[in-house]
Amino acid sequence: MLGFEKEIEDFTQTVCDTPIYKNYIEKKNTLKLDEDLWNKVSEYRKRKFEMQALLSGDEMFDRTEAFNNEYEWLLSDVRVSEYLDAELAVCRLLQKISTSLIMALDFE
Repeated sequence: MLGFEKEIEDFTQTVCDTPIYKNYIEKKNTLKLDEDLWNKVSEYRKRKFEMQALLSGDEMFDRTEAFNNEYEWLLSDVRVSEYLDAELAVCRLLQKISTSLIMALDFE
C-alpha cells in the first residue's frame, strides 16, 4: 500500500470531528426524520446538480431563477435550509483541504 494509511485514517477522523461535519450530520439526521421531506430534498439536490452541470451563461441564469421559484416552498422550511447550508459548509471544507494539498505539492 501507500505506507501512510494510518495518517490518512487519522486525518479523516480529524475531519469527521470538526464542528462543520458534526453540524452537517446533525442537520441531515434531523431532515431524515421526515422521510417524505428527505426524498423531496434529495430530488431537489439531484435536479440542481444536473442543471448546474449541463447549463451555462444566460440559460443558466434564467433556469436557476425558475428553478428556485419552483422550489421556494421547500427552501422555506428551516430544516431544509439548515441542511443545505451545512452541506455547503462541508463542501467548502473539502475544497479547502483539496486546494491546500494541491498547492503544497509541486504538481502540474
